Amino acid sequence: MHNRRSKPWQCVRGARRTASGAALCLAAMPAVAQDAVPFTGRIAPDPNPYYLGVSQGFTHDTNVYRIPDGPGDNFSSTSVFGGFNQPISRQRVFGRAGVAVNRYFDESQLNNTSYDLSTGAELATIENISGGLNLGLSRNLAAPAAAAGVPTAVRNIAQTQHADLRVRWGGVSLLTLEGGVGYVRLDYSAPEYVSSESRETTGSLALYYRPGAFLRVGVGGRFERTRTPKAVLDPVTGDYQSNITNGRNLDLLADYAFSQILQSNARVSYTRQTNSSIAGADFSGLTGSLGVTWRPGAKTTVQLDAARDAGFEAASQTRYAAVQSGTGVILTPVSALYENNRVTNSFALGVSYAATAKIGAGARLHYTRANLVSAVGTAAGTTNDSTDVSKSASLSVSYEITRAWGASCSATHETREVSGAVVYSYRVNTLGCATQFTWR
Repeated sequence: MHNRRSKPWQCVRGARRTASGAALCLAAMPAVAQDAVPFTGRIAPDPNPYYLGVSQGFTHDTNVYRIPDGPGDNFSSTSVFGGFNQPISRQRVFGRAGVAVNRYFDESQLNNTSYDLSTGAELATIENISGGLNLGLSRNLAAPAAAAGVPTAVRNIAQTQHADLRVRWGGVSLLTLEGGVGYVRLDYSAPEYVSSESRETTGSLALYYRPGAFLRVGVGGRFERTRTPKAVLDPVTGDYQSNITNGRNLDLLADYAFSQILQSNARVSYTRQTNSSIAGADFSGLTGSLGVTWRPGAKTTVQLDAARDAGFEAASQTRYAAVQSGTGVILTPVSALYENNRVTNSFALGVSYAATAKIGAGARLHYTRANLVSAVGTAAGTTNDSTDVSKSASLSVSYEITRAWGASCSATHETREVSGAVVYSYRVNTLGCATQFTWR
């Protein structure tokens, strides 16, 4: 379904943001290149549905706090993980869990233990009714938000809980009806970020029509309600005021798939967003997304993603996380997110190349421009506006040493410039390598 919502510094819903969002949300960690679980992608087809693995990675990061003139450091991530993917007749149940011990050589206050737990099921009936349920819990370092002011060198742990239910009627028939509901809760450990904690509920319903073998068009509606319990602090009384963001979207949808060579999806939406306490963050207008996947040859894949969205969060930055693919472990760029966004425009272009059956390489460019709003005290309509521009470029290479053992290295360059009510900038270079062994 074409839902374009995610949580700060994580992609807790997988592909709920369409192909465009799914390409950017493969894993989730903070500004530093850690990952609670080296495996967050798919296990290659295997008759054994269970797996268990260990991973070790080392990373050099020139700005571990993602702050102006921040210190660099080296850190180690040691992980254990496991999971299952079990078909049962027409159904499938799955789950995965992992824990990572992250240790910094100099900035020891950032030492942490992160985890990622998830489970779910894919269901189908003989009456063309199908659906899926996903549940998850994760804990990891979080990076600062522009709306919170110029960031400082502070350790902040984010914990996210999410649940997602999807139902589909129609199968591959002429008409298909799809609906879904979701819930996400986000909490932070640092007191400075209490105003960014949120509880979000979403719902969507879309009707699709398939006029031909390659094309599917649809119309749908989405509703998003995000409650921020301590959104605005009154400097006089010291009390917090909550804010509720309601988003309503009317979507026109289209999917085009010409065999495996060219696949695309597009969404044009009329979006209306209102806030109970931050009136300056209200928005109404057109939003949308476009995702294109092109496979010009058996070894090359090109992915293009572009989006314009409004909401409580939107893509704003990119960093690396370790993800297992069919050719081993790959350090993959993923999007970062944060609060009180009015409109975000983003663009990403990625190319992957399978040099051999065991060696793969990739390159990616990413650009994001976010217009942000943060409240000032509790005065109605009093806000600060900022603009946040992030750019990144990355290269990666992976090697499947054996069927169970893989390794990868990756390098990325990233810049961020925030202007307006909040002003700061930084740049960072990251170089990391990881190896992983999986028993199946």
